[in-house]
Amino acid sequence: MRISRGIHSLMIIVFLAVMSQYQQAAGQIQGARQSVEDLFRKAGISKSNQGAMAADFSLRDMNGNTVSLSGYRDSLVFLNFWATWCGPCRQEMPSMERLYQELAGQGLAMLAVNQKESGAQVAHFMRTHRLSFPALLDSDGRVSSAYRVWGLPATYLIDGGGRIIAMQSGAKDWASRDVLAAFKSLLKDSAGGTGVTASLIMGPVEPLPSALRVKAEGGSLYAQQDAQAELVAKVGRGEEVVPMGKASSAGEAWYMIKTKSGAVGWMKGSDLVETAKKR
Repeated sequence: MRISRGIHSLMIIVFLAVMSQYQQAAGQIQGARQSVEDLFRKAGISKSNQGAMAADFSLRDMNGNTVSLSGYRDSLVFLNFWATWCGPCRQEMPSMERLYQELAGQGLAMLAVNQKESGAQVAHFMRTHRLSFPALLDSDGRVSSAYRVWGLPATYLIDGGGRIIAMQSGAKDWASRDVLAAFKSLLKDSAGGTGVTASLIMGPVEPLPSALRVKAEGGSLYAQQDAQAELVAKVGRGEEVVPMGKASSAGEAWYMIKTKSGAVGWMKGSDLVETAKKR
């Protein structure tokens, strides 16, 4: 059946109008995504290629209740790994509390997973420091191992679909103006259906040296970014090691390194010297 010229022209007009609306909506989504990324970058957060599904788990809280990560689908989950003996953990927790109080009613869920300490220790710490966000007990370190937590504190940001969209190694001021603005924008855009879940890594991100060498005095390899943590190994002077990550603790740089013997842990940056140009 032949279509009249008038109907054909009308169909073209309708098609162009629909395409215009589609392009406008796509531009709005892209603009929202760019806005969130700009805010996170200003807060010291840069894009990364995370995006993996977060490992589900179930742990007991301070009241003996079982809490599962999967129970927080559709929420933005702030998953923090910590211990009472960890200085940088104590340093960042007041700002975590302020972040929690500010955004808990807007779609942010906070879970603080304690590593291998008793319920009594954790409960006393939470009361003493007046922390109200949920604390969970990873008594055997199973969940920490699943998330490959090498140093404390470590924080993962997980979107409503259960995907890891950010990771922070080391302490951070979670209540700074820039961080709050970034979180609010992310929560707003997620609630608005724009699907802004671009992967991020909390930084600042620094390029790692391709190789490091232990200084003449030798160095100590620790399980955490803390000289009071468990000693993994002593590393001899002049040994070349492979850098795997970098973080700051109490104003001092620490490197996660792998030695020739295969030992992995954290060493003070002051005990190391760069031996090659950065990547």
